Amino acid sequence: MNVSRPLTVICLGVALTTAASAAGPAMNADSPAVEKLKSKLPSTLGFEVKDVRTGADGTSCITYVVANGNNGTSTQHAVVAGDDVLRDTSGNTRFANAWNKKCVKAGS
Repeated sequence: MNVSRPLTVICLGVALTTAASAAGPAMNADSPAVEKLKSKLPSTLGFEVKDVRTGADGTSCITYVVANGNNGTSTQHAVVAGDDVLRDTSGNTRFANAWNKKCVKAGS
């Protein structure tokens, strides 16, 4: 039985729930980074920004909600750096690495 995949998902979940202020003070939900994220989403139905934090290097860490296909909502995360938008889609290790490096508070 391969347990590395579930362990990775659990670790990513813990990292996402402990992420917060490492990126800096909260920003306006109408920021260019949010607009860039919205332009990359397949649908903005139910889109609502929960938190945006931008670091000194301009990288934004965004927590947002979108409607899902089950008549509910899903909380999602994204890292926006310039024109690059990385979302927390299943198995996206580039996102996980960027989120952990840029968004997760050091030492948490």
